Amino acid sequence: MKSCIFWVYLVAAVLWVKPAAAQSLAYLDSLITAGEYIAAMDAGTLTLQQDSTQNPTRLATARAAYLSGKFRVAKSHFHVLEAVPYDTTTVYQHLMKIYDAEQNYPLAVKYALKLKNIFPQQSVYARKIADYHLASAHQIEALNYYLQAYLTDSLDMANVLALGEQLYRTDLNLQADTVISMALVEEGDNLALRGLAARVAMKLKKYPEALEHLLFIETKGAMTPYQFKNAGYAFYMVDSLDKAILYLERSLHNENNPELNFYYLALAHSSKGNKKEAQNYFNRAIESGISDHVKTYYQHLATFEARENKFKKPSACWTCPIKFPKTTRPCFTWAPMPNSITKTNARPSIIINVTSNSARTLTA
Repeated sequence: MKSCIFWVYLVAAVLWVKPAAAQSLAYLDSLITAGEYIAAMDAGTLTLQQDSTQNPTRLATARAAYLSGKFRVAKSHFHVLEAVPYDTTTVYQHLMKIYDAEQNYPLAVKYALKLKNIFPQQSVYARKIADYHLASAHQIEALNYYLQAYLTDSLDMANVLALGEQLYRTDLNLQADTVISMALVEEGDNLALRGLAARVAMKLKKYPEALEHLLFIETKGAMTPYQFKNAGYAFYMVDSLDKAILYLERSLHNENNPELNFYYLALAHSSKGNKKEAQNYFNRAIESGISDHVKTYYQHLATFEARENKFKKPSACWTCPIKFPKTTRPCFTWAPMPNSITKTNARPSIIINVTSNSARTLTA
């Protein structure tokens, strides 16, 4: 009799635990759905303290911790589930995302590779691995996995853009042009693809082709200052100077680094014979200059001054006070004095460039 009573209680206990666990999990899911992630994590933690073998509850608790940004707590639960193992796909996906967010790219790659092996026909994981390698400055590895993603699904525009960008970054522009041109047949109205195609065409000096893409983007009202600058330079290279000036002037709006914009405007005005405008833009390029091109702007200005013969003829005999090594070949170039110190009898300055790329300025 006692034995029968024992078995009745045992069966009742088992039947009661399962609904209780199910109710607890349903409650956690409802909290997560409502965005109450901290409450869900706390409730799940209490349940696991009573029974640590409840893997569905642990998974829900880990998800709640992940969604609330409690990565340390989330990782501890996911790694327990990984060791079981339990719902490995969900576990790997979350661990990959967590290590990505923490910029722990080697571990992000580890879990992305696991997912890639589980789902070899899904290109997203190869692309993720490539992203992590790129973030770690491993350019060749990134290119390899972007290519794998593209070969897995060449119609996925995310794969096309990622591979095209990496080919562009590594100066494989002919290959990038091939990939992009094929994709444009299917997605001709994709502005991201058009923008990349324009940049590649500029690198390949295919200026009419670059303009075709840029002007298409303009019809959609989506041109950026950088694209206006490229369009202006492309018009300059095809000798459409008025349009070059128009687009380069537009490129100055909201441009944080206008140095090259000013330089291209100076070139366009110089080609049209607009000397004053050209000088103005050369000077503005110098004022905003942060690149190695600044010396080129000075040389252009010196050419303008030399053409007008503004300087007196230099003395027939002038001794340079600098002694250069025999291996050095100095190059003497006339340059104007700054406006602030220019006088009627002011003497021109001479820029001396030596082979070591250093420069010194003397007064003749």
